[in-house]
Amino acid sequence: MNQKIFISYSWTTPEHEEWVLSLAKRLISDGIDVVLDKWDLKEGHDLYDFMESMVKSPEIDKVLIILDKKYTERADSRKGGVGTETQIISPKIYKDVSQEKFVPIIRERNEEGEAFIPTYLDGRVYIDLSNDEQFEENYESLLRNIYGRPSFSKPKIGKAPSYLFEDSPLNFKTTHILRGFEKQLLNKPDRANSLIRDFLEDFKENLKDFSITFESRDQIEVGKQICENINQYTPLRDDFIQFFDILTNSNVDFDIDIIIQFFEELPLFFSPLDNRSSWGTFEFDNFKFIVHELLLYLIAVGLKNNNYQFIEEILYSSYFTKDKYNGNNEAKRFDVFYGHTDIIKPYYNQTHSQNFFSAMADFIIKRIPDFLTKRILVQADLLCYHVSELNNLRWFPMTYVYDTSGRYELFYRLESKRHFEKVKILFGVDTVEQLKDRLNELEEKDKGNNHRVAYSGSFDSVIPLYRLIDKEKLGTKR
Repeated sequence: MNQKIFISYSWTTPEHEEWVLSLAKRLISDGIDVVLDKWDLKEGHDLYDFMESMVKSPEIDKVLIILDKKYTERADSRKGGVGTETQIISPKIYKDVSQEKFVPIIRERNEEGEAFIPTYLDGRVYIDLSNDEQFEENYESLLRNIYGRPSFSKPKIGKAPSYLFEDSPLNFKTTHILRGFEKQLLNKPDRANSLIRDFLEDFKENLKDFSITFESRDQIEVGKQICENINQYTPLRDDFIQFFDILTNSNVDFDIDIIIQFFEELPLFFSPLDNRSSWGTFEFDNFKFIVHELLLYLIAVGLKNNNYQFIEEILYSSYFTKDKYNGNNEAKRFDVFYGHTDIIKPYYNQTHSQNFFSAMADFIIKRIPDFLTKRILVQADLLCYHVSELNNLRWFPMTYVYDTSGRYELFYRLESKRHFEKVKILFGVDTVEQLKDRLNELEEKDKGNNHRVAYSGSFDSVIPLYRLIDKEKLGTKR
């Protein structure tokens, strides 16, 4: 049903009347039924009855009051038809201060630029059509007002943040940075590097709190402490994942070296942070698990957000890792962060009453957060493996048994030339022919040696890259 309005104005000059008539015609062309004296007030009609019926009629959705100097003077002095309308409108407005039926329209301003507004409308929000340069913008505001479709609508009230009601409120500094990170990236992208640096520094500080003092040397007890420790650390890990999910999904430029240097320092957690001179190697297996998992999730969020440049930087950068004694500072690759731990297996198998090919792999899978999928994490693990194969590195994709379909989007879409151009950096090639050559080299290398990458006793094995990718279809489609 069309909106219906009445226009109240003063017959100031022929030019002013023509302007009002033009406004009325345009409103009609925009689907609004306009009541105007020019075509609705006929000879023999009572002028004052007409005015009163228009103001009071429930069929009239809005009354537009066109304000110029003459209208304001007549309204304040209660003279003429305008004065009569004023006497009718005023009680309606003052009776109900939330009344939205009456819409003041500014048509004229004085020499000081002040709008002509009669006393009875003083303080009311108006629409300004006095400036030709801003007319179109403000005319849209008028249309929105009439149709009840404002430019800005109040959003629905959401839910209170869940962390407010947690029994043990999180005290991680990273959580506070994360809460405003996306907005800051949007509003101040030039601060990205400092935000990343602050987050990672706070992450390392928080990570120190997860050092374990073992109460027993019993394997079951040690495994239990490590698993419980890793579970307690999960909220901090989730901050990390969400932070980089936001970052890799943005178009903001940042310095990748900040992240590389962060990973270079993580091996410091593989030995005592204090001055102890002796320790058991298992005492830091929780951190080996954590670092391995962090790398997987960096790759996973990169895949999720199709940020292949980010993944390439992580997988192909050199890492000059640090340790307690600053030894072995040769350049290394991402596989230096591969951290398998067997010590949790006895406890894990006892707790879950079954045997797994890898307790660590199963633990990783069970810990996947709700906002990521198992498939994307397994694909990240497999990508690490295939890149390591292409570069003579060491990485066993321990989670491969949790998705053996072989249908991984990253690989089967290589039939598309456009997709190939996006992801070729992950394989260290520039052309389709170069990738074909690399695949042929891998296949030739495996010939005759019964090469099979799998868990002992597992029917399923890791599908070689040269079988995942159909060489003949590589880059043949758009």
